Amino acid sequence: MKKALALCVFTVALVGCKSLVEKGHNLFQAGMYTQSAEYYEQALAEDPHNIEAQKGLAQARNKILDKGLIDVRMLRLGGNQTGATLKLESLLRNQIDWQVEPFGAIANTQSEELAYAAQWLQQQAKLLSQSRYPDKFRYFEHSYSFLISNAQLGTQFAEYRVPLQNKAHMQCQQMVSQATNQRFFLRQFAEKYCMSWSLPQAFKSISKDPTRYSNISLSPDFTVRLHQTSRQANVLNTASLAFKQIFRESLWYSPIGQKTFDLEFQAKLEHSREAKLVNRQKHYTTVEERINPQEPKETLDVEVKKAYSYPVTEFTEQFSIDAIYKGVLARQSIEFKVDDSQVHYTQSHHADFPQLGISPMQATFLDAETRLDKQLSALQSHFKAQLDRIWIETHCDGLIGAQYGEYILRCGKIAPQNEFVNSWFKKQFGLAYNEMAALYAL
Repeated sequence: MKKALALCVFTVALVGCKSLVEKGHNLFQAGMYTQSAEYYEQALAEDPHNIEAQKGLAQARNKILDKGLIDVRMLRLGGNQTGATLKLESLLRNQIDWQVEPFGAIANTQSEELAYAAQWLQQQAKLLSQSRYPDKFRYFEHSYSFLISNAQLGTQFAEYRVPLQNKAHMQCQQMVSQATNQRFFLRQFAEKYCMSWSLPQAFKSISKDPTRYSNISLSPDFTVRLHQTSRQANVLNTASLAFKQIFRESLWYSPIGQKTFDLEFQAKLEHSREAKLVNRQKHYTTVEERINPQEPKETLDVEVKKAYSYPVTEFTEQFSIDAIYKGVLARQSIEFKVDDSQVHYTQSHHADFPQLGISPMQATFLDAETRLDKQLSALQSHFKAQLDRIWIETHCDGLIGAQYGEYILRCGKIAPQNEFVNSWFKKQFGLAYNEMAALYAL
């Protein structure tokens, strides 16, 4: 009985003593269709052939579409046609991802809302085609691509292509004239932009970027003392590779960088374990039957003092890690140190004497691997944060308005919500940075 109760308590912690499918059913009955679908998806991840989960997921998704279409209608009737169209676009994307075909009343509602959306899309396309910002029209097509395809508006919208391209050509020419050899990010953006509008440009061979690095030179200096069974022998070498990877994934690295980044990585690691065999004793008193010396034919219960001896292995563990990195990046010194240490005692034996409260004991050793990983992860996280911080200080502070957008683009890479960045993009293209990034993979 106790075992069954413990099992239920453990199961409650995981799924409330109910299966994933049952959870999905309960949420479905409560009208929480999105949440119920998540449980059915989890059940199918564990067992793709679970028929109940398949049926439940199909029903939940149909309900999600039905409720979503009601939301679309309410938004439209409330005068928010933009919100209604965005919601309808999202529903169409889900239908394709889920491979769901609406039927019955759902299909009728969707067909009616698609007609309203198509009418609104045509009106918006006409307005945006007259804007001086051609990318606003392009982002419009990007945002409503499924609805435009469904309503077969592609041919009609293609009529706006020539005047839009003429405007884009002017934007392209302006960027090309400003994208000198030292404006590397602006040049890369100009190449993408012009090519996207079918206006390829003949740029001169690019030079080396004196502000970035094409290589990292790491100088490791390790002092390691480990016991024979330790598994940390290669951890520091792996950490060295991680430092290199973090740098190569940062904005400071580029194949066209002119410099080499020098990084020192020093570490002292010790994990020793000493064992000592000792003999333990536990005294106890027992009652034994003995012959009565006064009456040889009779016996007496006599208390006898005894000692139980057993061997015990005592372990003393010592763990310590001291690690530091040092470097100079963009004329700024960066440095960070971590350290951790502990002395740990444990023991083991095989003695088994329940009456004396003695049972076999296993030694519990330090989880040195986790402790070491924690310190090295902190070191690497700090390194990455410093790379980002100095990039922001260099390209987002002070010089952001310089070089005809070069520093704007550099800053946007790491701070896309920066007010100055978005103000510049809206002035130049009529769109925020993230919107332009969606079009041109900035």
